[in-house]
Amino acid sequence: MSWEKPHLRSPDVDHARREPLSNSSTLLRRHPVGLFLALTYALAWAFWAPLVIFQDSMPKGLGAILIMLGTVVPSSLAVVFVAKLHGRPGVRRLFGRLLKGRVGVRWYVAVIGLSLLAPIALGLTILLGGSRPALDTTVVAVVISFLFSIFPGSALGEELGWRGFVLPRLQSRQSALRASLLIGVVWGPWHLPLWLTGQESHPISLFAAFVVSVICMSVLCTWMYNGTGGSLLIVVLFHATANLPVTILIAPLGKDMAPAFLTFVGLMVVAATVVVIATGAAQLSRTRQKQVELP
Repeated sequence: MSWEKPHLRSPDVDHARREPLSNSSTLLRRHPVGLFLALTYALAWAFWAPLVIFQDSMPKGLGAILIMLGTVVPSSLAVVFVAKLHGRPGVRRLFGRLLKGRVGVRWYVAVIGLSLLAPIALGLTILLGGSRPALDTTVVAVVISFLFSIFPGSALGEELGWRGFVLPRLQSRQSALRASLLIGVVWGPWHLPLWLTGQESHPISLFAAFVVSVICMSVLCTWMYNGTGGSLLIVVLFHATANLPVTILIAPLGKDMAPAFLTFVGLMVVAATVVVIATGAAQLSRTRQKQVELP
């Protein structure tokens, strides 16, 4: 607390103190999506850069923490930005979408059905002579992995940002399909540092295919988000269930994962294409209007 009398404070000092805050607030209000994307890349890549630089010499515990910190950047920024733009009511609305679970059984069926694409892809490649993963995990380990992938993993760590903040704003000016594609082409390359760490489960040769899968996933996420009237819960569950079988079934194949992973990406392309044809590019929903920026 300052005890300085108001009439003794220089107007120039007051202006200098207010100007940075005013400029930052103006930038946020004029370019919320651009500022969000710039900071999401800058902060996440700052956390992930040591993983690329030190690779195998990075302690596993520290590496896991850095991955987690980078992963939660999108949702963390979304909460901060919404608080700045809309105050506490806006933040409550944003988090309220995480509790929107009464959306119809068909959406939970869709989440489970799409999560089967990775096992189907693996099964097809095995039938054609591909490698089998050495499954040495337990049901308990799978459940723990699933819960961790929701939080603090990528599902909840990202979706408040990509779908909760960016998607409604892009859909205010673009078709649902175009907004999905724009998010996808930014969201996919955002993961690049994690593919430069030298891990067999993330070979850089498959990064382009990974970006394609992310673009398709972005379309499917928009379909679920718009179709449920803005349920982030369904999107988070889909994100986690889509990642889990890839992590436990395909990634363990290491250097032999290419056939199964490419088959999985092909199935994702088919699924996204079917959704676009069935629902239309404008809304990506047959029953609801696209979700736009919160008032």
